[in-house]
Amino acid sequence: MKLIPVIEIGYANQGVETPEHGPYWEYPKEWDEFNNESYRKAGFKDSFKPFDPGASLYEIGLISDDNLKKIVVDHTEELRKGEYDREQASPLFGGYVLEINGERLFYPQCCGDLGDIQFWRNISNGKESFYEGHPAPIVKFENEEILFDLTAQEFDEEFTPIPERRIFRFNKEELKKAIKEAELTLEKFANRIQAINESENLNLERIEDLLVWENINYQ
Repeated sequence: MKLIPVIEIGYANQGVETPEHGPYWEYPKEWDEFNNESYRKAGFKDSFKPFDPGASLYEIGLISDDNLKKIVVDHTEELRKGEYDREQASPLFGGYVLEINGERLFYPQCCGDLGDIQFWRNISNGKESFYEGHPAPIVKFENEEILFDLTAQEFDEEFTPIPERRIFRFNKEELKKAIKEAELTLEKFANRIQAINESENLNLERIEDLLVWENINYQ
């Protein structure tokens, strides 16, 4: 079992024509070209490798230093200008892909972010937990197993990408192991962000809590 941290990188307002057809998983070539041209026009120096063809989700460990620098600077720009308070800021958008035996069963949904690691921690301990993204899975506990139910769509909102399996189970202890591995990846990522904070003179106290671990951890 793997819990893979990914972030969503969206720069769709660069004057690049949106592909005529969708969704991205049915027309990956068109959406890859759209994303790549959007990133180029936005000023990214290096290419990105999408988590899935056509998607705008990217594994955090595969993002180059130059690209991560731009992401961090852009994400914090309004905060640094004082346009909103720290408590209103969000971690980097995205979340966690649940993969079991090579099958990707659950992806972060709309409004998810890296701070959602707390959701996975909670359910691994058998605790009910609110998932920040939407639509959200129905989570049930059955002895040492966790059940995810993706059959109910809130306000007719479909999960993306459309899941091939709507109901599945996994072991709590296996999830705890996957969380530990994910947290190691997050720690390395947080260290890279701290280095950017210093090199770019962003002057954001505990930026790693702000962008990775979630603002509520800030003291």
